[in-house]
Amino acid sequence: MAVMILRYRDEAGELRWGRLSSQPPAAPDDVIEVVDVAIDGNLSTGELIAKFDQNPELFERGQSKQIKAKSLQSPVTSDATLVCQGLNYADHAAEAGHHERKQNLLFVKASSSLTGPYDDIVRPAGVELLDYEVEVGIVLRTKLKTGDIVDDSNVGSYVAGVVLCNDVSARDVMFGASFFQWFQGKSYRTFCPTGPVLYLMTASEVAVTLENLEISLTYQGVQRQHANTSQLVYKPAETLTQIASIMDLRAGDMILTGTPGGVIAQGTPKLVETLKTQLLDDARRKDEMRAEMKKLGNFLQPGEALSLTLRDLHGGTDLGGQYSLIAEE
Repeated sequence: MAVMILRYRDEAGELRWGRLSSQPPAAPDDVIEVVDVAIDGNLSTGELIAKFDQNPELFERGQSKQIKAKSLQSPVTSDATLVCQGLNYADHAAEAGHHERKQNLLFVKASSSLTGPYDDIVRPAGVELLDYEVEVGIVLRTKLKTGDIVDDSNVGSYVAGVVLCNDVSARDVMFGASFFQWFQGKSYRTFCPTGPVLYLMTASEVAVTLENLEISLTYQGVQRQHANTSQLVYKPAETLTQIASIMDLRAGDMILTGTPGGVIAQGTPKLVETLKTQLLDDARRKDEMRAEMKKLGNFLQPGEALSLTLRDLHGGTDLGGQYSLIAEE
């Protein structure tokens, strides 16, 4: 039976792991009920998952208490490796100028970008094209190593749970730096709000759940993104098999599965031409790119708000939401 796990700081500032025993939060001032899990709050997400698989009854005991949602931390701990998929929904690929996906696009994101679901997103000095990307993160149950083949029959042996993420992106850094810098443009601190809950599942629940997750993002009160994971171009099992042919991963590591259409940045013909013709002229490329992208509308500004949601449609389960304000560095 799936459980919602969260990580929070208590009144003394100590980290604790808990099981949510009320409706999940969507805003920092929401009051939620949590049952503390009798484990060290400093354990990593991978160690927590191992405890769950060894003794799931441990997560059912205890008394509920009330806390404010603003105390929640990322349920994915900072020791995790973050592997990301790009252009993994057809509508996002099309708006970026990639109308037919022929290869799985993989990159990494610094784990120091992880932050809580209600923390501010800090726009770095010099960044003008700050953008959002709502995504589902899948968290590993066990090691992924060379030769591993993952399909729907065994994906639950590799995937422990899912979590709501925002893959915040500085577009001017991604495309304006020498030979492009996706890692840098996506890895600033606070650029990966994660949570509020880790939806931790038994192995038998994973395959069907991964096909039935609904995500949405609202910017300044207007819904800008909405999708179902059934629409993913490269599904989690196929992606895990590909990653296994490249690198090792551990329990607690996370794959961000890509964002749907509706981001602020769009691959206009002018932008595509600039990226092609000004590859070796960083200053000119950045200037032309910024001018073209700003025609599309405002990018994220200090004081503006983002709201994100995640829902398990198969189980009819609300998995909560994020609320982030943009702050200036």
